Amino acid sequence: MTSPASAAGPRETDRPIVVVGGGYAGVHADREIRRRRAHSVVVDTTGDHDFVTRLAAVAGGTAPVDDASVPLADLGAEVVVGTVTDVADDAVTLADGSTVEAAAVIVTTGASPARPPIDGIDSAAVLRTAQDALALRVDLADRDQVVVIGAGATGVQLAAALSAARSDVAVTIVEAGERLLPAMSPRISSNAARILRSRGVELVLSTSVDSIDDEGVDAGRSRLSGRPVWAGGDRPRGTFGLPGDDDGAIRVGSDLAVAERSAVFAAGDVVRHVDAAGTPLPPSAQVATQAGAVAGANAARLVSGRPTRPADLAHQGWVLDLGGRRGVADLVGIPLADPIADLIPPFLHTAIDTKHLLEVGGIEQVLRRAVGW
Repeated sequence: MTSPASAAGPRETDRPIVVVGGGYAGVHADREIRRRRAHSVVVDTTGDHDFVTRLAAVAGGTAPVDDASVPLADLGAEVVVGTVTDVADDAVTLADGSTVEAAAVIVTTGASPARPPIDGIDSAAVLRTAQDALALRVDLADRDQVVVIGAGATGVQLAAALSAARSDVAVTIVEAGERLLPAMSPRISSNAARILRSRGVELVLSTSVDSIDDEGVDAGRSRLSGRPVWAGGDRPRGTFGLPGDDDGAIRVGSDLAVAERSAVFAAGDVVRHVDAAGTPLPPSAQVATQAGAVAGANAARLVSGRPTRPADLAHQGWVLDLGGRRGVADLVGIPLADPIADLIPPFLHTAIDTKHLLEVGGIEQVLRRAVGW
């Protein structure tokens, strides 16, 4: 089916393509627009690009604070720092009442921590942004007990980083499901559990959290003492009243154009992306980078009066660095899940992050981080 965007003619090319959000989807959209010699502007609340895949390591103490983020301007982006409150086909409105005119808009605002109706949930720290990671690093520095709520990638990586960096801290993971990393294979889950248990991490599985306070968590019939950190899932943020699905994600066509709009696209965690067969894809950095590039290319095509093209997105596996030179990975269905293979994922993780930085920042940015990464 042809989307409004793909059917549109040329638009005013003296206006930039405005990218809302400087996350993984946003920086790859911006890169693709500039690569096609179109004008782009990135509007972001902080002006920084957060390295989300490294935030757990920063918060837990196995990575330096400089790994949390990089200024978007250092990646070559033209940046407007501000909070977007409204999105139209030809402009975005900021919280201060100003507007940024646009030839097209790409929404890549990502996700924020989900907040289910659990008593005291606001007492728990969260880990989603670079600011969260830096604040949590300071918060946890003098704690001797930490309870991580949720055993997805963020929760497992945080618990792993903490246990690798500090043998003096008692770390507990509480998870409602039966195993760690439910989005991955059981073999990967078992391997991650083996690594964490070897460092003394307590795993409380098949247990729902009843309430949370500043000093711990009530789960089942147990009291789990420690600084609570919520890692129980995310939800799309910054949808600006655009047409959405039941879960709040922005609804897009095959070319990532937003339904019922003529010049607005969306990509990344603010969308529930699917592959060519219509199978839902996980909200991961690798999917966001692919989607951002497609949205950027299609916005540039739209502005120049050419037809947009459908996205061909795919999830190729998982790679998690668990600190202490150990990790887990599942590459296109091939698990790295034994004590010897544990050594490989950290190198793969660094290679993937370096590739991302090379694509959006060039060799100069890679060399700046060569020692740490």
